[in-house]
Amino acid sequence: MVFPPKAIPLRLTPFSIALTYTLLGGVWIFFSDHLLAKYLPDSAIFMRAKIVNEWIFIVLSTQVLYLMIRRRETAIERSQESLRRVNRALKVFSECSKVIALKHTEADLLSRICRIFVEVGGYRLAWVAFVRDDVDRSVGVAAQWGDMHGYLQQLRVTSDDSIYGQGPAGTAIRTGATVVVQDIASHPGFAPWREAALRQGYASAIALPLRDDFQFFGALVILAADPTAFNREEIALLEELAGDLTYGISSLRIRAEQEMNKQEKRLLAAVIDQAFEGIMIFDAAGTVYYVNAAYENICGLPPGATIGTSIHQLACCVGNADFYRSLQATIANGTTRHGRFVNRHADGSIYEIDANISLVRRRIDAETRYVAVLRDITHETALEKQLRTAQKMEAIATLAGGIAHDFNNILAAIVTNAELTLDEVPPESTLREPLEVVFKAGQRGRSLVRQIMTIARQGEQERRPVQVEKIAGECLSLLRASLPTTIEIRKSFPSETRAVSADPSQIHQVIMNLCTNAATAMAEHGGLLELILEEVHCRPDAMIIPSALCAERYLKLSVRDNGHGIEQNILERIFDPFFTTRAHGKGTGLGLAVVHGIVRDHAGVMHVESTPGCGTTFDIYLPQVADVEAARDPAHAPPLRGGNERILLVDDEEDLVVAGRKVLERLGYQVVAGTDSREILKIFAAAPERFDLLITDQTMPHMTGEMLAQEILGIRADLPIILCSGMGTTAATGLTPERARALGIRELLAKPYERHEMCSAIRRLLD
Repeated sequence: MVFPPKAIPLRLTPFSIALTYTLLGGVWIFFSDHLLAKYLPDSAIFMRAKIVNEWIFIVLSTQVLYLMIRRRETAIERSQESLRRVNRALKVFSECSKVIALKHTEADLLSRICRIFVEVGGYRLAWVAFVRDDVDRSVGVAAQWGDMHGYLQQLRVTSDDSIYGQGPAGTAIRTGATVVVQDIASHPGFAPWREAALRQGYASAIALPLRDDFQFFGALVILAADPTAFNREEIALLEELAGDLTYGISSLRIRAEQEMNKQEKRLLAAVIDQAFEGIMIFDAAGTVYYVNAAYENICGLPPGATIGTSIHQLACCVGNADFYRSLQATIANGTTRHGRFVNRHADGSIYEIDANISLVRRRIDAETRYVAVLRDITHETALEKQLRTAQKMEAIATLAGGIAHDFNNILAAIVTNAELTLDEVPPESTLREPLEVVFKAGQRGRSLVRQIMTIARQGEQERRPVQVEKIAGECLSLLRASLPTTIEIRKSFPSETRAVSADPSQIHQVIMNLCTNAATAMAEHGGLLELILEEVHCRPDAMIIPSALCAERYLKLSVRDNGHGIEQNILERIFDPFFTTRAHGKGTGLGLAVVHGIVRDHAGVMHVESTPGCGTTFDIYLPQVADVEAARDPAHAPPLRGGNERILLVDDEEDLVVAGRKVLERLGYQVVAGTDSREILKIFAAAPERFDLLITDQTMPHMTGEMLAQEILGIRADLPIILCSGMGTTAATGLTPERARALGIRELLAKPYERHEMCSAIRRLLD
């Protein structure tokens, strides 16, 4: 509210002056004539005295009249000056009110207000002081206008009780009252700044406190060039203006805070909308108020079609009984529910989620809301299953590595001695058939060990570029002759694909195992067996388990059937060694485990999908190599050839030493054999040039085959060495062809080996 300016009281009006002059003249004439007549009886003297009296009256009355008129003029001048100041204050008030009503930033508002005081109000300097949040509660300049010579830059002001807090700004902030300094030159509280203020021409000052809802946070300070520049009416207007300014500052701060809150809400909404976790907000009635894009994507919902619907109608909620009960339980009692749930999309595909359902904690009077946060863990679940399978394979690898050496030595003795005995037994002998059974059993045992070693990643690998479509074609030709006519075989091969680096025999084994299992699943009612080859790129949307893939191009081999399918509880165990669902005697349970081991050894990935009653699909991803043509099929093993060279043979198994000596001696070789590697080293050291070849086992007490080879090569570096191992010759065992060549070992053989393998290796080195 604006206070109207009060009228300046004028006691000397023209009427009062005339009345005063009349009364003064009448009194003077009455009393002076009476006194003259009383004391001057002589008429001549009376007349002369009367003339003098009249002149005295004229002189005195003129002086009185002058003083009265002058006093009236002075009162008029003061009244006009007061009105001028009030009008100036009103104009400043009006201009400031306009600025406050407009939308500005806080800094712009304060700067405009200060400018109005200087340019419109005619003051020398106006500035706004804000209290800083520090120990001294120092006062800083928030805005100013009129400081042309840096007066405020050197100003040190506080709002405490120190000497720097006794000025108008500090006192106004500390006490909350308007402080007026009419004479800076004599005011004791202005001592710290007096010299600088007088140098700038400041004579008076006023400080008006600024207050919000909680405290005084600043002051509006105005300095003028005239002493006693601020009168009562002007101060009242400035105080009201300070109140309006406080309101304007508070409004701007509230508006800025609201705008910041809006921006934060928009930012938060954008972050939530871009989050990978799905978020759904609903009320106690189940009405959905918000879902983000991730929730729609996880649950397969149409964009924007969920808001306003009920969770009791959403298939992604009611389709899973456990998830739906968790939603209802949270609505009923407000408890937080957490768990893993398996849901199904509209197209029938299954996805697994990790869900957290809870009450949204807000103000007591706010409407109740609930939130469900979902995370798609389908991919994680697949990785967990893969990890469990890998852990099982590692356990089998440890087991296989522990028994492989001894088992292979036993099989080697059985196979070698059976083979030697068969050479000596005539065809018509009754002993030949039992010996052939023993020999075949040994061969089957060797095959079984190699399968176990393949599972354990310890199988022998002969990698070369191969074209899988050729191997697949051969497998289908073999299968067609053995499968019933009720099973249709269909293939889909591209005209030409890039090669993969693989062992052809193992790829053949993978295809035959998968196709045989598919045929078994369709044996009762028949069906369709499909073999599909296609090239794929390693893209996140193209791979089942992309984190396991690191190459750029993969060959995808798919074996698909429409047989009885596999139950979910069985699907998790199909790669376990020795696990089988076939009748006793009709399966070893190693087929899929061997396939899994081969694919993994070839840096590939294997994925299976199956629906009971609809069939099963096995997808295998093998990394492709650069454009390399597949190598030709290896030639058949050459016939056995012997010689008369001198050979050192060492193995810690005496049965193998005896059998090996007989095999080599029958081929014409001169053999020195033993079971102690240390004794063999002494024999060789005594006559290094006597021997042409060393055949040594790897795992032996006291001195391994590698250690023996290093000692012998230290004596004679050109001696050919064949190293045999029952643990396999792969990176898993630490014995690889690369490491063997680095040690000087020429050939590696995996036990149990056949005679033609050993003889071929001997001739390659000696010839």
